Amino acid sequence: MSRVTLPGTHDSGCYVDRAVSNALSKTQSQDIYGQLLGGIRYFDIRPCVKDGRLFTYHGEFYTGGPIDGEDGILMQLRRFMLELETAHRELVILNISHFYHFTHLSHELLIQQIVATLGEFLVPHRQGGINLFQAPYRTLLDDGKGAADSIRSRVAVLYDGALDTAREEYVASRGHVLPKGFFVVAPKYPMGENSLYLFDQYSNSTGVDDGVLFNGMQTDQLLKLTQRNGYGFAPNGKWTVPEGYDANWFLDQARGVPRTLHLLSWTLTPQKVLGDPLEYARRYANPRLLAFFTEHGRWVGQDYDPLADPQVNIVYVDDYASLLHTNIASPWFGLAMPVAISARLNAGALGAANTW
Repeated sequence: MSRVTLPGTHDSGCYVDRAVSNALSKTQSQDIYGQLLGGIRYFDIRPCVKDGRLFTYHGEFYTGGPIDGEDGILMQLRRFMLELETAHRELVILNISHFYHFTHLSHELLIQQIVATLGEFLVPHRQGGINLFQAPYRTLLDDGKGAADSIRSRVAVLYDGALDTAREEYVASRGHVLPKGFFVVAPKYPMGENSLYLFDQYSNSTGVDDGVLFNGMQTDQLLKLTQRNGYGFAPNGKWTVPEGYDANWFLDQARGVPRTLHLLSWTLTPQKVLGDPLEYARRYANPRLLAFFTEHGRWVGQDYDPLADPQVNIVYVDDYASLLHTNIASPWFGLAMPVAISARLNAGALGAANTW
């Protein structure tokens, strides 16, 4: 996985219309099933408990799509997995983090619901026995039993895969005994040789371009990709980096770093100026995504190439389908731009849209 690029969505469950809170918190225009059909394979799921049910949320006032129940995110994912053909070899990653006022019982309820709904599709390994980001792709899909359906499409769960929130006591005490298919990230939760590293730091900017005093999103994300060792593991100090680790990240590199994924957070933060995340994605961020990879003078060659430039593993956006790939001669014609870009990066260097 450290050499693969996946398309992902930010606050993936925040697709529900709410009369008052949409303008600050709704980040997606399709539900999870729709996003899966559109090619998204990495999902940012932020859970809360409300009236005895599990929901996603974004901030204090917005409740997104339900996680449990017949209409919930887990059932939407199950439906998608059941509809895949036997020959398909998909891997979907759920990053579940930013738990809102979770208790031990809340964690147990969520884990129970995930296993009950997706158990047959979860990666058939515990973290103690495999490195999710470094094992051969086939190994992640294979339960080793030799049956006709031993190798199949799978779901991996990163449980508390965020480094900008405090450590969860429940996760810290149970990281080694979570169910199969559940994985934690280091150094927040070290797991020895099977530790996983996920760089995910957003720009906290309202604009793509630089302002007078602050970097815009584009410069911020470029620096984090090319100079990652200048940024701390615990960006806001809500947990302490354990002994044996440097305080800062290690550099990214071409073809990826073993056991590590780098997330390109192509998201703006319009809440700072009472703006609409969907509008900011459609008007400002998403139209500039391809140019980030193709403007000359930024990369070793003319265009971004994962064989020569620091590896991007997740292209992470709001309102992912607001801009489509329009080259009618391309095998990725009609796909959402972050999906098309990710697919192209898995085949080689990018270029102008009319070249691929």
